[in-house]
Amino acid sequence: MRKVVTIFICICVFSFLVILYVTNSNEKYVYKLKKEIIKNTDVKEIDYFNKYDNYYIVLDKEYLYIFDNKYVELLRIDKILIHENVNNYDIVYKDGKVVYMNDYYKNKKLICEYYDLYTYKLINSFELGG
Repeated sequence: MRKVVTIFICICVFSFLVILYVTNSNEKYVYKLKKEIIKNTDVKEIDYFNKYDNYYIVLDKEYLYIFDNKYVELLRIDKILIHENVNNYDIVYKDGKVVYMNDYYKNKKLICEYYDLYTYKLINSFELGG
């Protein structure tokens, strides 16, 4: 019985360490990407960051920027024009448009919703799987 408890505790500790390592690696990766963006662009401070489809979406105090994977600025939008992100959705660059994206699971289906960046109204919604 003692061996079973010892093995169970070792598995729990090992699982915790693996989760800690993966989380730490992800944080370092995001930090490194932000540092590279600041180094290679005009952006000096990042309030929001998202990497989506080989694009970097960066928000600072004044503008929303879209950069490609070589840090070339594709788009700059004044922050005043953007609707407040009250539901904390991700900002993505898809099909040449910047939109808010909300994805969630419902009844074993992935639901993706896209909202207009300027009006916060639903543009498109679709289901995957099931």
